[in-house]
Amino acid sequence: MSQTYYRFLFPALLLLVAGGCVSTGTFDKKAAEAESLTREVALLRQAESQRVKGESDQEARRAELAVQVTALTELNRRCETDRNGVEGLLRAKEGVLSSSIFDLRQKNAELSGSNLSLKQDLDNILKTRLDDVRKTSSVYEELLGLMKDEISRGESTVSELRGILTVTLFEPLLFDPGAVKLKPTAGSTLRKLAGYLKEVKGKSFRVEGYTETALSASWSLQQYPSGWELAAARAVVVTRFLQQEGIPPLALSALSHGEYRPLSDNISELGRTRNRRIQLVVIPKE
Repeated sequence: MSQTYYRFLFPALLLLVAGGCVSTGTFDKKAAEAESLTREVALLRQAESQRVKGESDQEARRAELAVQVTALTELNRRCETDRNGVEGLLRAKEGVLSSSIFDLRQKNAELSGSNLSLKQDLDNILKTRLDDVRKTSSVYEELLGLMKDEISRGESTVSELRGILTVTLFEPLLFDPGAVKLKPTAGSTLRKLAGYLKEVKGKSFRVEGYTETALSASWSLQQYPSGWELAAARAVVVTRFLQQEGIPPLALSALSHGEYRPLSDNISELGRTRNRRIQLVVIPKE
């Protein structure tokens, strides 16, 4: 539209200049119109320049946006790839976790069953222990009554510690010094003990021999070079007597401690007499 306008504008101006017969008023009017047209042309050129610049800016913006769109498209593609990878990983993890949860539930069920079984076993053990304690207490009371004469004469003691009963028989009750043959009077005490103990169920009987530290001349006459041999021989003699009186041999055992576990000192005669002893230990069967 602007080029068509310019084509008609310039011939008109030439006609006006060429016509010298035009009046002054008409000329001024035409000059004003020409000036107005000139300003309008300038404005149109400015507008055209701005339009061209605007189109150039828009083209550059479109190119920039195209680059951004391309980058965003690539980023979106990568995100989609990553999302698919993460979803696949999560599905795999979900499968593993589901399997682990199932296994843990099974193990928990097994442990619950084991705990119940252990609780039952523990209840049974506690019940058995309680029964053993009651039985041991009863046996202890009965042994005290059975051995009351020997206890009153200082020839024996009966003790209980953590369910273990111990009947201690000192040397004067069973043996002469240095001897391993039972005294005639020892038989009545041992028969009394054997008659009671063979009726006690669920127990074993360990016969332990003890001596004093100082070796006696009478020991050498009996061919026992140390307390080990003398204590062992005496323990075996008492064990065999109890077996003969009816206690099953599988419930019996003999043991020697020699002089290494004294009850008292080895200085006084009373102390040495207490150390020379036989202990009958009543224990639960294994």
